[in-house]
Amino acid sequence: MPPKRGYTPAAVPFAQAVVLSNRLTGTGQHTCFTDTAATDCAHAAAAGFPGQDGSYASRPQAFEDRGDGTVFDAATGLLWQQGHNARRLRFGDAAAACAALRLGGRNDWRLPTIRELYSLTHWQGVTGQRPFVAPAFAIAAPDASVLEDDRFAATHAPEMMGQTWSATIYAGDHYGRPGVKGVFFFNFLDGRIKQAPRDGRNGLFWRCVAGPEWGANAFTDRGDGSVQDGLTGLTWQQVDDGRPRTWGEALRHCDGMTLAGFDDWRLPNVKELQSIVDYRRPAPAIDPVFRQADPQAWFWSSTSFGDDPAEALYVCFGPCTSAEGVDVHGAGAQRSDPKAGVRPGQGGRGGQNDAVRGRNHVRCVRG
Repeated sequence: MPPKRGYTPAAVPFAQAVVLSNRLTGTGQHTCFTDTAATDCAHAAAAGFPGQDGSYASRPQAFEDRGDGTVFDAATGLLWQQGHNARRLRFGDAAAACAALRLGGRNDWRLPTIRELYSLTHWQGVTGQRPFVAPAFAIAAPDASVLEDDRFAATHAPEMMGQTWSATIYAGDHYGRPGVKGVFFFNFLDGRIKQAPRDGRNGLFWRCVAGPEWGANAFTDRGDGSVQDGLTGLTWQQVDDGRPRTWGEALRHCDGMTLAGFDDWRLPNVKELQSIVDYRRPAPAIDPVFRQADPQAWFWSSTSFGDDPAEALYVCFGPCTSAEGVDVHGAGAQRSDPKAGVRPGQGGRGGQNDAVRGRNHVRCVRG
């Protein structure tokens, strides 16, 4: 695995950050970036990269350590298992382990949905240096034996094997194989949502949650080209324009947009963008209250990828494909792409030969 370029994260929000009013907690990314490197947020805006994640101050994560092996999240009302389950289990065994858990005086433990699991993410991560999980939680890389039966061992390393099960089954077919079901996971060591076969032989990490399921959207068509979500308080652009852009172009497009009588639109951070994925649907994985010009499209977030500041995070609302066009990760997956576009002749990446686009679509947000 090549060394990670990484960056030194800003410890506190940018002094002139715009304070947001929505109910989602932030990503933890206070640093700003150009399309190649970390920089001061004022310099990033002057260089043509305005309105990115670090330019805004979202509601901070505030996890309460209960002192009994559990952590409470007031933002979602969920109670989490704090400890890291170092043993990797198959999906059915992980679900059973959560159902059998007795912790913190509770017996209603379960595997979290992918939206619940994603609420724990923290985007100062760099693979092999800092995990992509809120500081209230821990995760440790497995030892080298984890790769003994891994068919992608040539492109994997133990320090990137932080795949953690969710309970969310992909509505489409895993790897394009009819009738084969996949389950979404988040990798807290390399910062990606992907999927693994539900009935596969390989185990993943698992972390249990207790409480009523969180994350049901409450969309309202405002009749002016925008959609409001009662879950988060965010207002969304209803219809994207179908034009793929580089990351910088996407930032500038939202920063300069006027819609529904407002001019404070911005490119959503990655947690905001993931909050509107409809995991009940195959591609495009989005509620019909929205219109997606290209059903195959992937959409930029304003959040940069710590492993390589020349990349930003995106969410696949269309199939999340390999370079050959196979839906290897499922609509609703999250990966990263080069901010400035794909270099000539650049092919796929990783063991699944993930497609690289570098020009993705845009859905702006405000609130």
